[in-house]
Amino acid sequence: MNEEASQREQEEYAQFEAEQEELREIACAKYEDYKPLLDEMIKHSLDIGQIDMYELLIENKEKLEKLMRDSEWQEAITFMDKLLEG
Repeated sequence: MNEEASQREQEEYAQFEAEQEELREIACAKYEDYKPLLDEMIKHSLDIGQIDMYELLIENKEKLEKLMRDSEWQEAITFMDKLLEG
């Protein structure tokens, strides 16, 4: 690989890493806002005996935690946005 191609590849990788860091920051901030709401919704569903809703919320929480653990920042952001819309 020639020097120009190598330099371009390094620049593209640095840009990718910067974009991933920005997405990580957004996802983490949204998660910090969303997690207490989700925990409250889970507690409330148990309080009123809505087992189906409880199970759905637990599934959502587990999926979101997996996305965050796996560094799937864009997917986590999209998932939280969809949950908050619905």
